[in-house]
Amino acid sequence: MLVVVAIMGVVVALAAVNLFPGDIEVGRRESGRLALALERTRDAAWFGGRPTAITFDANRMKAWRFAANKWQETADRDEPLDAMRVTGVYVDGQPLPAGERLVFLPDGIGIPFRVALEVRGLPWAIEGDAAGAVAVSEP
Repeated sequence: MLVVVAIMGVVVALAAVNLFPGDIEVGRRESGRLALALERTRDAAWFGGRPTAITFDANRMKAWRFAANKWQETADRDEPLDAMRVTGVYVDGQPLPAGERLVFLPDGIGIPFRVALEVRGLPWAIEGDAAGAVAVSEP
């Protein structure tokens, strides 16, 4: 009987770890999700042959594309920023003013950027280089 109770205790403990992830796991998941959204926006510029961009507001990342000589919002690429907060966006080391677009060009050559995040109080960052690579920096 004691062996069965011990085995059930181990199973419950392992399930609790997976059901209630820690701050690092949540940060890794959320920043990775945002990095994938940035990559999709970059790829849309590369493969679509038109500039694309993103902007951040209080709780959303909005995607834009340049068509007919103006920026148009791309509603299907709107991403909620549920568990994270964007604390800053930097292009070539300089802060991007609030409301300005982070632009991806179709030629594949970009300017290095950094999106600083806070997830559950921990600092995270997503960095892009001039060659188009996007990576998550952990705290």
